[in-house]
Amino acid sequence: MTDRFTQALARGALVLDAAMGTRLIARGLDLSHDDPVFWNHSHPEMIRDLHKSDVLAGADALLTNTFGANRAWLARWGRADEVETINRRAVSLARESIGERGIVIGSVGPTAASNVGAYREQAEVLADAGVDAILLETHRAESAANALQEVQSVGRVPMFVSLVDWPDPVRDTAHRLSDLGATVLGANCQLGMAATLAMIERLKAATDLPLLAKPSAGLPNTRLEAPESFARAVPRLLAAGVRLVGGCCGTNEAHVAALRKACYDRNVRTEADEGPTP
Repeated sequence: MTDRFTQALARGALVLDAAMGTRLIARGLDLSHDDPVFWNHSHPEMIRDLHKSDVLAGADALLTNTFGANRAWLARWGRADEVETINRRAVSLARESIGERGIVIGSVGPTAASNVGAYREQAEVLADAGVDAILLETHRAESAANALQEVQSVGRVPMFVSLVDWPDPVRDTAHRLSDLGATVLGANCQLGMAATLAMIERLKAATDLPLLAKPSAGLPNTRLEAPESFARAVPRLLAAGVRLVGGCCGTNEAHVAALRKACYDRNVRTEADEGPTP
């Protein structure tokens, strides 16, 4: 863990940002002929505005808009040669939005599995562009393990892993991923906070590493889980070892604000309960 993260975590749980993809869809992104990562160049003002709305809502860390910015995925669009430019632009937009003291986490999705070396290539660009950590998000256990093996040579930033599902036995998977270099483990893209809580509590029993939670609020054109529901779950999340909490599909800056307030209230109560340091 870097000094930046160690110091930040010592002050309490970190609030992550909200969903990028579903908010872009709501603003006109058509996935039939476009991809969120291309908006780093075609609509940079939109990416910057979403980042800034999360920062204003209280996010401590921003994920880069790079979920599918690997060679294998970009090749589907005939744009495999844009790995470096897209990832660098995404890091720049996030950094501009949160400032030099803020935390920028490079997002790496599971879509590079079909191309050996694609995870490493993307991770190297993100690290060189200045991210504070890299998050392998929405992975399955096997793709996360393969990705960690590829990126071990990067070694300049901490690697976080968030799975869409934790197979049994959870302890074996957690140990395998931590042995491969993961310094934070977590769950994302579960539909609703209840499902995320259940998965996090399974994970709590399997590892002592800091945990990450990014539940979904719902998909476009469905009823979304309210920000207040996210906030009510914060005490249980923190009790289960969650140190980074944000939102996945369907979440927006209102969810970030609710999480920020709940984490702040919890930190204040904890400090009051512990009393002053002698």
